[in-house]
Amino acid sequence: MKRSLRWLSALLLALSLLLMALPACAEDVCVVSDASSASSVSTDRSYLRVGCPLDGQQPVTMTIRDAWGYLVYQRDYGVCSGSFRSEDVYLRLDGSSTTYVVTIAAGSRSHEFRVTREMPRLTDSGVYAHGLSLSQLFGGRSSKFAVIVDVDALEGSTLSVPLLSGGAQLGYANITVDGGALSVSAMLTVDGTIEKSTVYVARDAVTAQTLGTNHFTGVKTRLNRDVDLNGTPYAAVMVQLTVSYDAATAQAWQEDDLYLPTQRELWELMQLTTANEAVG
Repeated sequence: MKRSLRWLSALLLALSLLLMALPACAEDVCVVSDASSASSVSTDRSYLRVGCPLDGQQPVTMTIRDAWGYLVYQRDYGVCSGSFRSEDVYLRLDGSSTTYVVTIAAGSRSHEFRVTREMPRLTDSGVYAHGLSLSQLFGGRSSKFAVIVDVDALEGSTLSVPLLSGGAQLGYANITVDGGALSVSAMLTVDGTIEKSTVYVARDAVTAQTLGTNHFTGVKTRLNRDVDLNGTPYAAVMVQLTVSYDAATAQAWQEDDLYLPTQRELWELMQLTTANEAVG
């Protein structure tokens, strides 16, 4: 039994050393090619590789400390000729960002610079304008939202609704009705970019039931495009965006208890209007 445990411990130690020796993926390495000219570097990569030109042959030591001065990494690379290049050093991320101080000592000279590892940007995030979830409207499990618009009440003005991704608010969708035409614009409150936008507009309750499906029969357009509402008193609007953003700049979403009951009332009126039009 004791021999088996010793073998297991030795195997685990060997595996740990092997993992530490494996090179980092090239896409996950921040490369500082000339440390002597660096002062401050920000990166969302997990590993750091440092290079530095040298005057002839010089002994080189690289030291990394955290913002509080605690030693994170130190290695004597011995005498290097012409240039120096470090191994890939893992920088742990604590919170949204972590700052390190890197010191390169080459011969009698040393140079110090700061490296801040930041949280990677979230890419291709699905974002929706907040309203009634499609599951609330039609049942099922869809997590997409539709905003019910009172066209006459909104004429000549704008309704701003939160843009949500999961539990985070990324900005606002601005729904405007002007001259019987509806348009949607978007404003991000995070450090991000809108990569793609799709706006779905249903002018009756029957069409609204196809929102979020491949069989949508209403108007499909993009941000900042006018949609003629053809005199309908109510419309259901689904705003779907693809956004890349820095998660550290997002805010937690706080539910508005007064908003959704109003949306439910408008949905009931939209259904009633559609039913009345159907029977003439």
